[in-house]
Amino acid sequence: MTIALFVSVLAALSCLDQASASSLLARHDNDNTHPSNGVCSDFTVTETVTSKNWGFAPAKFKNNFDVAMFLENLARKPTPPFVPLVPPKEVTTKEYTVSATFCVPKKTNGKEGTILVATSGLGYDGRYWASTYKPEEYSFVGHALDAGYSVFYYDRIGTGKSQKESGYVNQSTNQGAFLSKIVKGIRAGNWTGKVQAKKIILVGHSFGSYTSNALIAAEPDLVDGAVLTGLGYPNATDAANAATPWVPTAFAARIPSHSRLDTGYLAFGDIYAHTETFFHPPYSIPTIEYAQSISQPFAIVELISLRTLQLSAPAFKGKVLVTTGEFDFLVCGGECKSTYAANGANQVFSGAEVVETYLHPGAGHGINFAANATGFYNVITSFLDRNF
Repeated sequence: MTIALFVSVLAALSCLDQASASSLLARHDNDNTHPSNGVCSDFTVTETVTSKNWGFAPAKFKNNFDVAMFLENLARKPTPPFVPLVPPKEVTTKEYTVSATFCVPKKTNGKEGTILVATSGLGYDGRYWASTYKPEEYSFVGHALDAGYSVFYYDRIGTGKSQKESGYVNQSTNQGAFLSKIVKGIRAGNWTGKVQAKKIILVGHSFGSYTSNALIAAEPDLVDGAVLTGLGYPNATDAANAATPWVPTAFAARIPSHSRLDTGYLAFGDIYAHTETFFHPPYSIPTIEYAQSISQPFAIVELISLRTLQLSAPAFKGKVLVTTGEFDFLVCGGECKSTYAANGANQVFSGAEVVETYLHPGAGHGINFAANATGFYNVITSFLDRNF
């Protein structure tokens, strides 16, 4: 696992004041409006998951200075090495409940049995996939429904309406274990009504792509394919020291107490940091404002546990699309053309039947809110049409 994503997500952090924290956690009445072209049902999904969870080695954060020093330790030269995680000593079993939505197209064309299971990245919940702001331009769910596919999307543990977990516990392993339970439940006919899953495709963004990739590596027969967005496999160089000049910090003690989030959560606290790291011109300021309004805090151990994921999936025989924006600041340092074609996807999925890569012109990391997002969605549905 490279540090590139780990470094890049840190770039999106900023000082979090009380007002901005409140806006981060607010869910407006129309935020969960279902796509008009789908028949959608909301669920609370409760599953008991077993995972090997890493421990947080330092003391818990007491203030922003603690956060700043933690990030500095991550970024500095490793002399001596800074070890922020304690390896798992035992298997952890815990029950979680998440908020989820399943949509089937109103106009079916025979593809509705191919179910897309969408997992968001850090900084967002399930609303990343189903924008209520100009959905005709930004709703991936709406676009997939138009193409005939069914979509299951959800708020990850700790986000949106889902169960909260300590930021010093919530991480890639328990999130991946829950995703596995979701897929197995869909295979068993749970939550999908009369629609029986014929094919299941994991769709991820950023953190959601990494956890989806790791799940495929661990359980290669679980799904039929994957669309991994906001993801790349650059050279395994640790560029974390480059983060310190431009990484602000956030301290979740200033998030309102009703949020039930502890001090292990960081967040976008500044719309400009969000813009810098997720967007690229031409962009729409109202669209960025909407994205900021639905953004979510994320757990510090979610972030740093990405280092521990095993991504190599040689036993996976399915079909994969790995993609991001041409100007993804987080994956490629803002210029992907020179490196992305050789980004290692073929090595990660060496046994896959199909491996495709794609760079979306003019887009940054947050491709679902980029100009011509529908063009990006067309590439995804075209991949699905050709292969499933």
